[in-house]
Parts: sequence; C-alpha cells; structure tokens
Amino acid sequence: MTHGLILTPEQLADFDRRGVLRFPGLLSIDRVRQAREYVQGRLALVGLWKDGGWRLGDHPRPQWPDNGRKVSKVIGNKHPSIEALLDEPALLAVVDALLEGRAFDRELFKRPQVLVSLPNADTWTVPTGWHVDGPRLASGRRPGVQLFACLDTVEPRGGGTLVVAGSHRLLNEGRFILARDLRRRLRREDFFRELYSEAPGAAGDRARLLNRTGAVGDVPLEVVEFTGAPGDAYLMDLRLLHAVAPNAADHPRMMVTHRFWCADAVPELAQAHGWQ
Repeated sequence: MTHGLILTPEQLADFDRRGVLRFPGLLSIDRVRQAREYVQGRLALVGLWKDGGWRLGDHPRPQWPDNGRKVSKVIGNKHPSIEALLDEPALLAVVDALLEGRAFDRELFKRPQVLVSLPNADTWTVPTGWHVDGPRLASGRRPGVQLFACLDTVEPRGGGTLVVAGSHRLLNEGRFILARDLRRRLRREDFFRELYSEAPGAAGDRARLLNRTGAVGDVPLEVVEFTGAPGDAYLMDLRLLHAVAPNAADHPRMMVTHRFWCADAVPELAQAHGWQ
C-alpha cells in the first residue's frame, strides 16, 4: 500500500528516464470499490451486469478493432464516487512530486474519465493506433502527467493501455510539434516503423512486440502494458506514446484516467493549437 509519500531519488530518476511509474495500491480500496460498483450499476442498465456478475454472453461479442457497445455515455463521469478518486492524498502527493511542485490546471480536465473495454479479441495483438494526446511544447518542459488506475483487476492482454516507455524524451527540439507531425517523424525510425505498420499479417505475429526493447539514438525504449489489481495506478508523462489495446480476457477492462496539465503549460498548449 502506498500512502502520502515522498518519492525516492531513484523513482524520480526512473520517471525522468522512462516517463512512467507504477504505484501498487495507490488508491484506497474503499473508494475504488465505490467507483467500481457505480460503473457496474450503470452497465446493468444495458444488460451487461446482473446479479453480481457479467452477462456478456447475452450480447454479440465484438471483434477488434471494433469495441462493441458504446458504454461511455451510459457510465458518464459526473458522479461523486468517480470524482472522489482525485482527492486521494497519496495520488496528489505523487502528482505534486512528478510535477516538481508546479500547480496543475483544473479547467481543461475537471474530472476523471472512466475507461471500459469489453472483451473483443480471441487472439491478442499489439495495436497500430499509437498516439500522443498533446503537442511537443517549445519550452521542452514536462507538460503534465496522466493517471491510469485500475478499478478492477486488469490482466495481461486484458485491454490495458500500452505505452512506449522512454518515448517522451524524443523530439523535444525547442519548438512546437503537433501530434500528427510527431507520428510522421517517428515512423522514420526502425523501432517505431513496425509498431505503426498496418501491413497485413497474423495478429499473433504482432503480439511479440509486447515488451519489445530498443533505442532511438541514446534513448532506450520499451513497449509496456498497464495491468494490475484494484487500486493500482500508473502515472505517465503526457508526452509518452500510447495506444488502446484489444481485450482478450473474459471480462471488461475497467480503469479510470485523468490528465494533470501543468497550469503554466496551458498558455503554450493554447499557442500550439492556435486557441489564442
């Protein structure tokens, strides 16, 4: 269990190098249980949960890349049990440490987002939809961090988000680089060319890319899958390349995510996107 803590120099150095840290038991079991039960209750309205168990067999099983029924609107995120997850003292302590005391903005993203992926794959594969959610900023500073936390057990190959650890260190060139341009430039590198490739092939062939290691220049890279038990959490640099993955488990993937944008980075973000 991780409580209101101060991160060690080794953890901070690892985050600088890899852009992601895992925190077992970061969120309290009681709050996670309340959030999970709320989500299950909402899914019961569309027949996916009943009498304390999943009722997935009553519905056609989608096949990747189809995610099946769109349940995000049914679940929503404006519920006290979901919002309360952001009030965890341990989480706020970790965020403060990773942002080096910089305040985070509370207007761009006001509440967490629930992530539910229904089982949709018989054979698991590494996806091709790698992306970042924001541009590279001209300052080169860390723009913020993103939380991914397990509301229920997320098994290997069970729909957990994939990331390329270390990718946040690439293409920080003192100028704005939009997400679409980042993708184009990364595809020139051998490590990323196969990750992005949509060439026909067996899904199992791409599964070997999980945990793949390599480098671009002197930057080590690794494909990492977010898995864990209820309450486990990952914090990642917002510049990290990541992707939605198929779910080959027998139950939905339930996680929650939230972006903590540094308040002093928002003007740069606005300038990059021409919001000003």
